[in-house]
Amino acid sequence: MNLKRISAVLASSVIALSFAACSSGGDSSSGASSGSTGEATGEKTKLYVVNWKDYGSDDEEFMKEFEEAYNCEIVNTYMSSEEELLTKLRTSKAGEIDVCLPNCTILPAAIKDGLFEEIDTSKLENFESLFDRFKTQEECFEGDKMYAVPFVWGSTAIAYNTDEITEPPKSMSCLFDEQYAGKIAFRDDYNDAVMAAAIVLGQDPNNPSDLDAIKEKLIEQKSLNRTYWKTGDEFSKLFAGRQISLGLMWSGQSAAMKQEGEPIAFTVPEDGGIGWVDNWAIAANSQNKEMAYKFIDWMISKDFQYNWASSGGPAPVNQEAAEAIDPEYASSAGMDEESLNRLYFMQYRTDEVKNAWNDLWTDVKAE
Repeated sequence: MNLKRISAVLASSVIALSFAACSSGGDSSSGASSGSTGEATGEKTKLYVVNWKDYGSDDEEFMKEFEEAYNCEIVNTYMSSEEELLTKLRTSKAGEIDVCLPNCTILPAAIKDGLFEEIDTSKLENFESLFDRFKTQEECFEGDKMYAVPFVWGSTAIAYNTDEITEPPKSMSCLFDEQYAGKIAFRDDYNDAVMAAAIVLGQDPNNPSDLDAIKEKLIEQKSLNRTYWKTGDEFSKLFAGRQISLGLMWSGQSAAMKQEGEPIAFTVPEDGGIGWVDNWAIAANSQNKEMAYKFIDWMISKDFQYNWASSGGPAPVNQEAAEAIDPEYASSAGMDEESLNRLYFMQYRTDEVKNAWNDLWTDVKAE
């Protein structure tokens, strides 16, 4: 995004008693279903979704109602990075992808390559309930045409074991602190690595001025690291096994782990964290576009967004859902305004920048 920091107001109100909180974290490879075609024929129609694992669309309990309402089956394929998603979109055959979840780091490139269907917001009953700033999110557009719908926002910052660390870390530099040697888990992602090191060094995380200094700092960190993690499930197992005490982690996953009983807390430190917005897009070669709209509309609804966010999911883009969340819980999950104002939201990277950052990260891991 062009905004280095964004602010939003999540209005304080009590939890809406009319919504039943669901448990989160199903890990099956297929979950729920949707589609007018299925309703008309009686046959279940498959909707092919590319998403992160354990990220809403594969939660059987959350998606069961959708499956029954539209008589279809969601078939999930998982991605481990935004770059992998971009590759899948470029190489997929017609009908292999219906809906996917890009963020701003790849959206402009995917739109330019014609990989997404233009969004007709009149087909989304819940679109008007989104915060205004998400309705006009720059990276979702090319000119006046919209190609992606914001879904959730969140942060990548510090998660830590409250049994071992009693005070919230005040700086991203805790990931580079020798007192935690061998108990740190750093995310294996060049974007997060460069941005985190830039925050510690006082550089602009989206436009760092000294990549050599960042590389040197990350090499220093490597010797303190227990491991580099790729998936949230990997981080959860390391934490549950008490192999790590703190790490670079997502706000939503930390909240879910806390609700599962883990002694974990999440904080966006005073010097900042990494912000992101995930968006739903319809693949240009989808053969199930009308059902894709039904799916997206369901995922941005007040009910789904409230229930998922309040039981461990990321922050809602639906304003009604956000205003219904308990303020104390919002603060603990990094959904509050104070945390938001400390975030550096990821911006689009050119291929030249991405290659430079990726080469830097490859060199760090090879040291």
